[in-house]
Amino acid sequence: MDKLKLFESSLEMIGELKTEIICSDVVDCGPRLELVEQCIYISFDHGIGVNNLLANDLPIQAMILFRAQFESVVRAYWLMFIASNDDVLKLKFNWTNDEQEQKEKYPMASQMLIQLNNIDDEVNSIIVQLMEFKAFNINALNSFVHTGKHSFTRSTIGFEHKFLLQIMRMANNLVSTAAQLMLKHTKPDKQKFLKMITKKYRECFFLIDDLNASAK
Repeated sequence: MDKLKLFESSLEMIGELKTEIICSDVVDCGPRLELVEQCIYISFDHGIGVNNLLANDLPIQAMILFRAQFESVVRAYWLMFIASNDDVLKLKFNWTNDEQEQKEKYPMASQMLIQLNNIDDEVNSIIVQLMEFKAFNINALNSFVHTGKHSFTRSTIGFEHKFLLQIMRMANNLVSTAAQLMLKHTKPDKQKFLKMITKKYRECFFLIDDLNASAK
């Protein structure tokens, strides 16, 4: 499949998800869910950015944003299920110079996942998937962020087309994971909407069926 065509399909898919969320009634969770929603939209935009950069032959830059997208999704779940009310309030600052210069004191993504893994909730399977994503991808993505050996190696040897398409689809997987959190808190629960989206835009996602037997 052509990268530009996949990018265009991804834009349509993300647009449908965002519209569905915006048009839905949500459970009243106060500023907590408001922050979660913002975090989800940030992850959506990151996903668009990753796809756009890959479609326009900027794969190293895409990998850096892919790392940020992953963390924004983890942060959304952490804010919903783990963060204290004080943590939430600290993120609702008023744009004063003093507040902007304060160092944020929040756990890293790995610590957030450990905390999330201890909750007994139906989202536990999602947390396991995020932990698996981290285990297989985070070291390489961190290397791109910090201009490590992966950056130098890939700038020389490049990326296979098939691999770039896989990354685009994995970025869309993170979009879906973020959307599920918001749809879980709509009235009524609209998580089933994701099944329709996945079926309609099957080419946009990287699913277990796409793996060969050894990879599974």
